[in-house]
Amino acid sequence: MFYDEVIYLFLALILWEAWPDGPAPSWPVPLIFFVKNFLWVALLWGLFSRAREALSFFHRQRLVPKLALLFFFVDVAVLRLPRVFHGDLWALFLYGQYLVLGWLVAAPFERRTHLSGLPPARYLLSQLRFFLPALIPWLGALTLWDLLEKAFPQAPEAFLWPVVLLLVALFFPTLAVKLWPTRRLPPGEVRRHIEAYLAREKVRVGEIYLWLPFEGRLLTAGVIGLLYPFRYLLISPALTALLTEEELLAVVAHEVGHLKHRHLFWLFLFLLGFFLLAYQGLEPLWLLFLAFFPRPEIFLSRDLSLSSWPDILLVGFLLLAVILYFRYFLGYFLRQFERQADLHAFEAQGSVRGLKQALEKVAALSGLRQAPSWHHYSLEERLQFLEEVARRPELARRHHLRLRRHLFLFLGALAFVSLAPELLPHQALRERVLINLKEGLLRRAEAQPELLRAFADYLVSQGQDAEALSFYERALKAAPEDPWILNNLAWTLLTTKEASLRNPQRALKLAEKAASLKPTPEILDTLAEAYFQNGLLLKACQTEKKALRLAREVPSQHRDYYLHRRDKFCHAAPSL
Repeated sequence: MFYDEVIYLFLALILWEAWPDGPAPSWPVPLIFFVKNFLWVALLWGLFSRAREALSFFHRQRLVPKLALLFFFVDVAVLRLPRVFHGDLWALFLYGQYLVLGWLVAAPFERRTHLSGLPPARYLLSQLRFFLPALIPWLGALTLWDLLEKAFPQAPEAFLWPVVLLLVALFFPTLAVKLWPTRRLPPGEVRRHIEAYLAREKVRVGEIYLWLPFEGRLLTAGVIGLLYPFRYLLISPALTALLTEEELLAVVAHEVGHLKHRHLFWLFLFLLGFFLLAYQGLEPLWLLFLAFFPRPEIFLSRDLSLSSWPDILLVGFLLLAVILYFRYFLGYFLRQFERQADLHAFEAQGSVRGLKQALEKVAALSGLRQAPSWHHYSLEERLQFLEEVARRPELARRHHLRLRRHLFLFLGALAFVSLAPELLPHQALRERVLINLKEGLLRRAEAQPELLRAFADYLVSQGQDAEALSFYERALKAAPEDPWILNNLAWTLLTTKEASLRNPQRALKLAEKAASLKPTPEILDTLAEAYFQNGLLLKACQTEKKALRLAREVPSQHRDYYLHRRDKFCHAAPSL
């Protein structure tokens, strides 16, 4: 299955949706896109042409989704394609074209015996027909999400996503077996033996299909579907031709083991757990990070607006969370599920012989005996474990017990993640974030008093005048001749709503000094206000007239404001 491709496709969607927007590139985007794709094909050609045997080819093919994500990153972060192409479908298309080129270039160099010799066009078509059903959950989830969001606009996202996942899990298998090249296993000895075994195990499936990707050459079997009748057993023709009856039933017993131990249900819970972690845990973790990160000032630009770094870090955090959760956490459980399914085949048949011989044949024909996988143990490791279990059957009981304990730990962790964010003091965390940002700002502003002024301006806009005044004072101490620091401090002393903070006399001195340094309309307006509040009404009128005259010389100035202010001061002034 395309586990790697699906996970890296998920990462590509996160990049596409969450990467911060930026200015459009000045260079010719179509030319760079063409050159980039040419380099991609050249890289693939060099990569696959050096593969000399099946295992080497397998390793190189596993690199393709990872390298494709790097090239896709160029599309997003450098070429800024999300500015031009809107929607997740474009992300699927752009990332998918790297995979398609990868399969096309790989075709002549295929080293696995059972898959070699296919013409490139048929090889590519087989890859597409095998992979495209893996996209159905994404497309189905996005479509269902849109429909449910419109039907229940008030429903929380944390409720909608489980519903979407459940619907996809129930109905995806039926759609997949129609999209994959499959056909019903015809009546005969093979079908009769499989049906008899399923009846003995009291397991029901909706149908038994021959699985025909790569023209039936794949050596594989599988089971999909949570519930009967939307549950199907899939077996490739190459496998039925290669194995004896005992060996084939051992493979079927392995797949039945997945059903008996409810591995597909647990997989659904793991997917649900990830979305729960994302929705419940992401905000508290981000607040904790900002609250205690030792250098928060790097997140602020020169004008004190947030730089793009927080968004970039958040994207990186999401990508890391996906990789850790699926590649390592889920990967661990998938490997244990596969081992438990092997043990079921041993327990059902009373011997490891059938499954061991089947694995030996697959290893010999595929050339992938030692191929590692994050979601399966290698064939070599599986064979060694079966031999060990044959000598020490108590290992099976130990494995079942250990896996059960780990699954209960997962359920406990899931419950904790669900409840813990509700117990966190969110308001206190947000206040700690603000304190941390202030401390970082002070460190950064030691040689940049304009940053202190900008932060004080922000505090004024938030109604925190007392704290703003302390930052203005710090800025003034660092730059006593800065007219804008003088002006903004004077204005706050004149206009603050807290009567205890008002100081018109000091504001007048500050405003006079600011006007002597830089007599702009804004600064003169502050000086006029200072004159007015100190009872110097005539001076207030004269100063505001000067401010209006200067404002008329600057097209961007708000002249109506200065007209209103002139009328206010001059009407209050005594007649000349």
